[in-house]
Amino acid sequence: MSIDKIVCVGKNYLEHARELGDAVPEKPVLFLKPASVLRQLNDWDKEAVLYFPEDSAVQPECEIALRIARDGYQMSVEEASNAISDVTLGLDMTLRARQTLLKKQGHPWTTAKVFKDAAVLGPWIPCHQFPDYLEAEFQLLIDGVVRQSARGTQMMMKPADVIAYISQFFPLKAGDIIYTGTPAGVTSISAGCEAELRWRDHSYRVRWKKAIGKF
Repeated sequence: MSIDKIVCVGKNYLEHARELGDAVPEKPVLFLKPASVLRQLNDWDKEAVLYFPEDSAVQPECEIALRIARDGYQMSVEEASNAISDVTLGLDMTLRARQTLLKKQGHPWTTAKVFKDAAVLGPWIPCHQFPDYLEAEFQLLIDGVVRQSARGTQMMMKPADVIAYISQFFPLKAGDIIYTGTPAGVTSISAGCEAELRWRDHSYRVRWKKAIGKF
């Protein structure tokens, strides 16, 4: 299934908004990533080697990601729920220092979210095989230490509501990917760090190679 776009939701977990020192938004914060920055593993229990950008605060954000199986525009919550076909765990990579600077300058922060290997996904799990995915704890471990741990039930806006909300602004296409936001515990990494993403019986690993260039 081809990917038209990756839509990401920011500040969908209360404690993450608080740890950033930001006000809790009344509506979801939305931003896009192009498919060209996506790295996806085809099998669980595998490892991907990722590009590490040279930046003072590179932060991986562990999130539940969704894939939709049908086109939709201005969908109802029920229509949005029926559009979700698969789920997995992903990383939304962020250059935090750059993002903070761009925010202060009043500029868009696209380049803090869009760069090589800025979106990572595990293999897709059909929803019918994982009906209680929101209740299942997911974790991000960095060099063996648990940094993020949460359940989808902690989201302020649940997946179907998120998709319905997004579709009020622009059409969604079958194959589009939705990152649903990250919980508290985001931390900076350095080149050579290793991470493991766990979700019930599923897990995969990534590590970041040394920087090969500056932006």
